[in-house]
Amino acid sequence: IPFVAKPWEVVAKELNINEDFLLDRITFFKKKGIIRRISAVFSPNKINFVSTLVAVKTAPGNVKRVAKEINFYPEVTHNYSRNGEYSIWFTLIASKKKRLAHIISELKKNKYIEKISEFPTVKSFKINVKFSS
Repeated sequence: IPFVAKPWEVVAKELNINEDFLLDRITFFKKKGIIRRISAVFSPNKINFVSTLVAVKTAPGNVKRVAKEINFYPEVTHNYSRNGEYSIWFTLIASKKKRLAHIISELKKNKYIEKISEFPTVKSFKINVKFSS
């Protein structure tokens, strides 16, 4: 999505469709849950932020409760419930390591969390996804 005053107008023109039609389709897909949100995605290291992947071990009956508490922090980009020893995995991105440490420290006090492990990025391997038009 271009960073311009009227991005949807530009996108619609590229797709050779009307802007109103494009916006209607986006609204439709959002209501259906096909599109969750449209937002910018930044590379944390390129804007001097830090990130880490976090795994949480909690009893199966506490997953939703713990996930809700994890989602309280705006630094959480997304989280997933998984099978295995660690039932919740999430990503934290913050402007300083101290903030990441503070969030992890607070979560460790949660009585429903049995264990937290951090997996900071060592090297990022990104793929460039392109769709043909």
